[in-house]
Amino acid sequence: MDLHLRLSVSTLLFALALGCSSTEKKGAAGNGAGPAEAGTVAPADQAMLTAPGSYHVATRDFTFVDSSRPTPANGTYAGAPDRTLVTKVWFPSPDGTAVATGPFPVIAYAHGFLSSKLEADALKNHLASHGYVIVAPDFPLSNSGAPGGPTLVDLAHQPGDLAFVVDALSKVTGNDADLAAAMDTSTQGVAGLSLGGGTTLIAVYHPVLNLPKIRAAVAYAPFSCAFAQGMFVHAVPTLILGGSADELVPFDGIATREQAWAPPPLQVAKLVGGTHVGFTNIEIPDAGNSDQIGCGAVTAALGGSSTSVPYAQTLADDLNAGTNGGVAANDCGTVCGQTFTQTMHADRQLELQKAATLAHFEAVLRGKKDAAAYLATSFDEGNDDVEVTRAR
Repeated sequence: MDLHLRLSVSTLLFALALGCSSTEKKGAAGNGAGPAEAGTVAPADQAMLTAPGSYHVATRDFTFVDSSRPTPANGTYAGAPDRTLVTKVWFPSPDGTAVATGPFPVIAYAHGFLSSKLEADALKNHLASHGYVIVAPDFPLSNSGAPGGPTLVDLAHQPGDLAFVVDALSKVTGNDADLAAAMDTSTQGVAGLSLGGGTTLIAVYHPVLNLPKIRAAVAYAPFSCAFAQGMFVHAVPTLILGGSADELVPFDGIATREQAWAPPPLQVAKLVGGTHVGFTNIEIPDAGNSDQIGCGAVTAALGGSSTSVPYAQTLADDLNAGTNGGVAANDCGTVCGQTFTQTMHADRQLELQKAATLAHFEAVLRGKKDAAAYLATSFDEGNDDVEVTRAR
């Protein structure tokens, strides 16, 4: 399918989720406004979207080596001529061990800085229980155990890692051939948090580094301060979730970048009082903001200083590779330079994350109109702590 046809189909599907409607929070639940007035189907029930699906979930581990791309030198690490990608896969199962009969849509998951393939395990289990294969690699240089220390400079190469592991998994043989057979690689999505959210944005929007097989994307609090308007070229149905109390990636930054620059179809939602680490179901009891744990870890990883995010120019150089420019390093400012009061508990944030993510993939990858209607109306109308700030 050529690019224009792919975008037309994707836009038609995602238009259902947006309802071709306004950009602001539409009011309280039960006010009579909703998809019925537009002659559409009733929205999916949020309790059903957050409940486990009909499948058990099983996992398998793989190590894939991409010999076509190198791993750059990093601190004391001399680099390598290839990229080793230790990968975990969550998949639907009839009994918790075997692979259920597919084919199932495939979601590539991109972890954040200082994290790993195990990030957001509850979300991955949730999607797999609803009939998705989730493929998550450890990125070579941004994972918590990276040689030479975790770094941001490899960001531009991470979308290629996602594409490689999905392709490699789809070709495995022997005892894992059943998993390869269960994958529907024609219906691929991508999701990620923080630096992984930035990876997700590159994968769908970048003029050269985008992954053309991706049909739907969800980015949680995406790192994007090193991006400029020239990166946002291609269009894929995308949902962005951010927390108003996020101290690592403040929501206002998302509101002034992705909302202004990303081409439609796009939906951006603010979880009022939500935090950065809340997207991984982490909460520090009695803390003013649970992001304190993330702020401390990131500051330490960046050399003990929170004055600025380094490597912005290196990131820009990599992101500009193969283009005529248009992507430039912006000032990333200070790490955790703003303080916010957390009002949303992590379990509530996970509930909303599960519902919105599943609804988005169901609407776009499976064409389910009730899931699209949920995002168009119920997600914000039925939740006082959700504000859809851009839907187009």
